[in-house]
Amino acid sequence: MKKLRYTSVAVATLAAATLASANNKVSADATNNTVITESASQTVQDAVSDAQNAVNSAQSNVNSKDQALSDAQEKAQTANNAYTTQQSKLTDSQKNLANKQDAVKQAQNNLDNAEKLAQQATPENIKQTQKNISDQQKVIQNAQGNVNDANTELNRAQDQLNNAKQKQANAQKLVNDKNLAKQDADNNVSKAEDDVKNSGLNEAEQNVQKVQTTLDNIKKTNSSNESVLKQNQIALADNNKKIADLNNKIDAAKKNVADAQNNVKDKQQALATAQTALSDLQNQVAQDETSGAAGFFKSIADNKDNSESLREDAQTAYNIVTGQPNAYQNITVEWAKKAVKLGQKNDSTSLANLEKALKYYQEWMSYRDKYGLSHPSISLTAVAIAMLSSDFQGYSATFDHPAQVEEKYGPFYEDEEDIAAGTDYFDAVDIWMNEKEIIDNYIKDHPDAAQYSFEKNPLTEQEYYKDVNYWNSISDLDTIGHYTSMIKPNANFVGLAATNYKVAGTYDGAASMDEIIFDPVNGMDFDSYQDLVHSYLQNFKQEDKIKTLNANVVTANQNLTNAQNAVKSAQNNVQSLQANLAELNNGSTKINKAISDTQAALAKGQENLEFEQKQLDQANQTLADVQAKVGTKAKALDDAKAAQSKAVEALSQVQKALDETNDEVKAAQSSVETAQNNLNTKNNDLKNAQNKLTALNQTLSNLENSKANLEKAQKALDNANDEALQANKDVITQQSILSSLKKSKEKADAQVITAIEELKQAQSDLTVAQGRLVAEQKIAEQEAQKDNQPTSQPTAQPTEQPTSQPSEQPTEQPTSQPTEQPAIESNTQLPGEQKNEEPQPMTTQVTTKNGETSIVEPTNSSSTQPTTKQDAQQLPQTGNQKSSSLIGLGFASLLSALGLTKVNKKRKD
Repeated sequence: MKKLRYTSVAVATLAAATLASANNKVSADATNNTVITESASQTVQDAVSDAQNAVNSAQSNVNSKDQALSDAQEKAQTANNAYTTQQSKLTDSQKNLANKQDAVKQAQNNLDNAEKLAQQATPENIKQTQKNISDQQKVIQNAQGNVNDANTELNRAQDQLNNAKQKQANAQKLVNDKNLAKQDADNNVSKAEDDVKNSGLNEAEQNVQKVQTTLDNIKKTNSSNESVLKQNQIALADNNKKIADLNNKIDAAKKNVADAQNNVKDKQQALATAQTALSDLQNQVAQDETSGAAGFFKSIADNKDNSESLREDAQTAYNIVTGQPNAYQNITVEWAKKAVKLGQKNDSTSLANLEKALKYYQEWMSYRDKYGLSHPSISLTAVAIAMLSSDFQGYSATFDHPAQVEEKYGPFYEDEEDIAAGTDYFDAVDIWMNEKEIIDNYIKDHPDAAQYSFEKNPLTEQEYYKDVNYWNSISDLDTIGHYTSMIKPNANFVGLAATNYKVAGTYDGAASMDEIIFDPVNGMDFDSYQDLVHSYLQNFKQEDKIKTLNANVVTANQNLTNAQNAVKSAQNNVQSLQANLAELNNGSTKINKAISDTQAALAKGQENLEFEQKQLDQANQTLADVQAKVGTKAKALDDAKAAQSKAVEALSQVQKALDETNDEVKAAQSSVETAQNNLNTKNNDLKNAQNKLTALNQTLSNLENSKANLEKAQKALDNANDEALQANKDVITQQSILSSLKKSKEKADAQVITAIEELKQAQSDLTVAQGRLVAEQKIAEQEAQKDNQPTSQPTAQPTEQPTSQPSEQPTEQPTSQPTEQPAIESNTQLPGEQKNEEPQPMTTQVTTKNGETSIVEPTNSSSTQPTTKQDAQQLPQTGNQKSSSLIGLGFASLLSALGLTKVNKKRKD
């Protein structure tokens, strides 16, 4: 529920007005002139009358606005009906236009066809068409002849069909006659059978036949059993022979199993021997690969075929990379065993990095060739020192020469020369040689320095050291020491190495070069060193031998598998033979039982045969006795059955003749159908030929009348275009009318909306007037109750209250007081208040005129309350009478009397 709070200015103003009107007299101006107003009773009564008049006026206005709304709605309905009707007319016009446009298209197509035909209407085409007509007439004549021939053939086939049907009718008559004769014979047999039915002849004959059948069956069974007995006896003998042979095979198969099992043991031993040889060699290769360069150095040092100096050089190198004390120059590298990871992937001692360093030698030698310099020998000791230097870059926290940080890491060899980082992406030799750019750039700015450029070929020691001294004398020049060490003419013995460790946490890979001065010489040239490396890499892997041993293992494994399979095969053979033996033994048992059963059946069959023979003799004797008694009746039955048999045969003969005539009728009917189809085909051919002649005649007519047809098609197109144009104009006219009616419709709709809003406003005004009337009536009732009561009027305040408060209160009251005023809550709206909007500030004005005090009704800033000529509805009051009536009201009644309470009707601004 929304709460409304009246501003402190409004409440203060109302309070001031109330206090001011409580006096008997009101000061009008500074001269203290006063005017005595009419009685409060009359004033209140006038206010009630005015409020009633306002209600009447507002009610009249509501009625007027309601009638105006009805009139506007009626006009809007008329406008809407006219608009809907016109829409239907426009739709019909548009459909008519579409039809006319389709007619134009069809007329255009007809005209196009007529134009094409007119172009074809040449004398040659007309003459050709006439010839085609003549030829087609001949075709029709031939087709008519074919139709006549087909009719003749159909008549002939129909005659044959009629003859066949006649023969069929004659044969059917014979069948009917013979069928009647058979029925008579059947009746005679039935009568004769009835005559002998109770004589016992049939039973005697059936008994003889039954006993004879039983006797024959027994003979057949005995004969069959005798044959089965002979077969089983032969099978038993054959089966016993197979059992003896199979037992011999089982003994041989068991011996094969034992031999195969012994062979498996031999193959298992051979496989174990081959696997051990392969494993030993693989372990040796793995151990050599793990040791890396240490294994390489050790293999040279241990090879007695090498020179003593080379073996000594290799042993020193081995001691250096394995971190031995005092390995060289009486120096023990304390961090060697921590930094060097022998043979591991990233370590400089790995065989991959040992081989990788070879290209550094090749590249360096190619640079020295450009300067005409000799190729230094390679020392294994120098290689080992370079390996330690390279691994140190990954071991230490900084990128530096080990000899430069001895205070932190301990002593290192003095010969250590050059290092480079980032060698996983850049070539170390190129990095060192690129320092020449520093010299070249300096010479560009100082041409006189060109004589110290090392650009002599060959570069002598004298020239080299002269140039080095010159560049060392330039203090602000970047370092070129790596470059100068690479082109040193008197380089003695060197070694290069590379690693893949991350350097100083930034670069990937490092390389190092070491130069040693030996005396006496104990090094080797690059080719010899490269051969040693490649030979070691090839030999230590023992690939050929491992391949051979692998092949031996595979062969031994296959031999073992074959031997095991042979055992399984031999065992399966034994099992199969034993299964066959069991089957044969079971067969012998079954055959013996079958022989025994057959012999028993034969004995029983012989007994049955003798018994049934006696029964047959007795049955024949009984039949003879019955036949002697029956006599003539039996002969009559036999004669009737003979006649019946002849009747059946005669019926069969005529039925066969009937079947043949039926076939003839079917064949004749097929011939008629074929002839009829042929006639239909010929008639269709004739019809098609006639249609083609008609088409040719029409084509000739079209060609001969093409000009007239073209004119006719053109005229039809013109008419269609005129009708389409007229239909289009009609659509435009109907659209224009619809647009005009749309404006009228929208105007009428807008008038309905306006009338609705005005009616809502009038209803809101009526509600406000009714509220005012109720308030004034309540004031009048209270005033009437107080007319007989004495009132005491204060006299001390007339000069203090007249005008000062009304003029000062609106500006002196702070806006912070609303929180101190009582809140009036309601679920209705004040006139002029928008729903869901905050109420606008209210103000109350107090003015004086000719000695009268007027209170202007408080309103919202956006209110559209009806007003007087002065745009404010006034409540006239005179002195103490009005003030006393207002004082008598409570605060809520005061607000109601002044129009500050909410009403239940929403007003729209």
